[in-house]
Amino acid sequence: AFLVLPLTACTQMAVDPVPVAETPKSLWQQRQKQLTTFVDWDLKGRLAVRAGARSDSASLIWKRSGTEQEIQLLGPFGGGRIHISQNLDRAILANGAGQKLQGQSAEEVLFKAVAWSVPFTEMGYWVRGLPAPGKHDGIGLDYRGRARRLTQRGWQVEYPEYQTFQGVELPNRIVIRALPGTVPLDHGDPTAVDSISVKLVIGSWSGEPKAG
Repeated sequence: AFLVLPLTACTQMAVDPVPVAETPKSLWQQRQKQLTTFVDWDLKGRLAVRAGARSDSASLIWKRSGTEQEIQLLGPFGGGRIHISQNLDRAILANGAGQKLQGQSAEEVLFKAVAWSVPFTEMGYWVRGLPAPGKHDGIGLDYRGRARRLTQRGWQVEYPEYQTFQGVELPNRIVIRALPGTVPLDHGDPTAVDSISVKLVIGSWSGEPKAG
């Protein structure tokens, strides 16, 4: 006797495709597309700056809408209150004493006012976990496709923590350090040029980032 198996048993078996795991690089590419469109936002946090033996800190309120931005620094940083508004043409800084300064960028007028170097132009991208436009010297990713470190324009950026906001993971803490020779300006401290750091702890985000 022969055991005959029905051929239909083989032809009717459904084989599920093996799922392909997303790589950190592919997840990073998805994040870039998502966060590049997140251009209208407000954040609140704490900003600390150190240059050589000098250090200071302030509460930060930073609002961006397309190509315009407003930055407020509240507290001991610069004497109590600094307000910077910037558009494509110029930046204007006003302090608590009613004095005003004008320049091409937020970092320029801040340095004129209080001699602190804070790269706000690039930070408009770095705070979202993105490199600024142009060349960079590499991005370190974690397994979830999030930037953990990047180097760009003489600054080294690290992301120790992220937080989730409306389904989108955004940096919670950022540490930025100037590489030697990045800020060739005299801060009144001869050791300051090669030892500048900016630390930002973000307490809250608002805006409309979209998940997926």
